[in-house]
Amino acid sequence: MKVAKLSRRTAVASAMAGLAGAALPARAQDFPSKPITIVVPFGPGTTNDVIARQLGQDMMGTLGQSVIIDNRAGATGNIAADLVAKSRPDGYTLFIPSVSQILNQVTGNATTDLTKDFVPVAFAGKGLYSMFVPNELPAKTLAEFVELARQQPGKLNFAGYIGGVPQFLGEMLNRAARINTVMVPYKSTPDALVDLLANRIQVWYTPVTSGIPAYNAKQARMIAVTGDTRASVAPDVPTFKEAGYPDLTVEISYFLMAAKGTPQPIVDRLYGAIDKALQKPKIKETLAAQGVEEKRGGPADLAAYLAKEIARWGDIVKLSAPAAK
Repeated sequence: MKVAKLSRRTAVASAMAGLAGAALPARAQDFPSKPITIVVPFGPGTTNDVIARQLGQDMMGTLGQSVIIDNRAGATGNIAADLVAKSRPDGYTLFIPSVSQILNQVTGNATTDLTKDFVPVAFAGKGLYSMFVPNELPAKTLAEFVELARQQPGKLNFAGYIGGVPQFLGEMLNRAARINTVMVPYKSTPDALVDLLANRIQVWYTPVTSGIPAYNAKQARMIAVTGDTRASVAPDVPTFKEAGYPDLTVEISYFLMAAKGTPQPIVDRLYGAIDKALQKPKIKETLAAQGVEEKRGGPADLAAYLAKEIARWGDIVKLSAPAAK
């Protein structure tokens, strides 16, 4: 009798487990049933924001639901990261970070962990950083700038923020060229640009996407970019590598993540919608015109990239230890 009862209990438990297992794919199949939100860690007009809006508009057609762009700037991206990490792991809240969040993590400034608090979804594009100087600065090339900096040690300033890419680019150039330029902290890109145009600072390191308007309007001089090859939107501007500084070869990837625990079938559906958008010529052209180049890949590709880049930037931060403090 006891054996019979045990068998019935086992059968019921097995049936319930089977139903639970079957429920997950069913939920994924029904996904999405309400709007999806992409949380951007910076303000409107930044590269992360530009990509999110292009993808979101196309994803609506593929997924049949609205995609809301939520700009949560502040705390070098931690506000947005915290929001997504603490959201329900159901695929309805996505995060679009970049190397800034990797730097937060390796410098100890992050309040979340990209590899522990999120699941990778997809790459969203890539871009380069650029180096601008004021038009009135007597340096039209990187070589001329380095010579000028050597003549005036400690006199030339660059805009940056603690723990950000501009800080480390400035320190990397200081080390590679044996010069001494000084970082002036800024809270926003627009404020830094205003001071660059007024020659109150002499260097502005910024994503090509952010710098293109100033470049096209010839408000300031772009003298180098961080890629292995030149930026397609600024083909006349050489790379740091061409100028003899290969250590400043830095590619910035943008990607989407969801809260840890998001079911894989839902992650895969999101990846499919994102990748479909990135293959469309109109989206490619629109992003390329703003300095964002194609970079595609799914969860496994993104996981491998994060492991590699966290290690790489960890080494860079160690070499720039005085600047990181």
